[in-house]
Amino acid sequence: MKFLYYLPAIGSPDLDIKLQILNHNLIYLYKNIGVKFDVLINCYDSYNDVSEHMKRHDFIENVYKTDKKGILTELWLTNEDNNKIHNYDYILFIFDDVIIENIDINELIEIKKKYNIDIISPKIRKSTYSYMNTNNGLTFTNALEIYCILLTPTDFDKYASLNSIENKYMWGVDLLFGHFKVKTAIMNKYCALHALPSKSDNHNAQLLFWKYMNKNGFKTKNEIIQKYPYVINDLIDF
Repeated sequence: MKFLYYLPAIGSPDLDIKLQILNHNLIYLYKNIGVKFDVLINCYDSYNDVSEHMKRHDFIENVYKTDKKGILTELWLTNEDNNKIHNYDYILFIFDDVIIENIDINELIEIKKKYNIDIISPKIRKSTYSYMNTNNGLTFTNALEIYCILLTPTDFDKYASLNSIENKYMWGVDLLFGHFKVKTAIMNKYCALHALPSKSDNHNAQLLFWKYMNKNGFKTKNEIIQKYPYVINDLIDF
């Protein structure tokens, strides 16, 4: 299996903690999948710290690192190394403040294939919305908070197409998967932790959120939720 760990943005604040998280996640995944893999990283500061950190792992074959100022989509949507995505079978798209607690990539792949899921996530502790961590089985959703998601290259392209450089904080895309007919699910057997509070500029992110929502035909959050409730069903026995 050709596997890619995709880190859309890393930098200050709390870089020391984020590098500890990165180290933990890379080692965990290598022990889990048992094969060497590649890493793609977008760094918005502290470039040398990240470079030195990556050199310690001999199970990483290639590191594609871009150093650039910016916020989220300004970094990962414009990364020239995205043209390498189609060299991989699967991509784990994961933020720098998310710790993998337990996950089995091979089982997630099998579930993803069996149920024709576009984007699958483990349960996320300390997520913004409770539906990301309060169900029991395989939860099919219309909305999915993006913390740690497993994708194929085709899925990655689809997800990227829903984002824009202008909506740089990515707020709103996670609520409209049902609207865009993207099949998403949470595998509650597995878990990751959102370890650090968000440092986003909430005022600006809200303005961009509503600009994105209005562009896609929605005027209120209740309108979205009524039409596309967070949870479609929770498949306990599967």
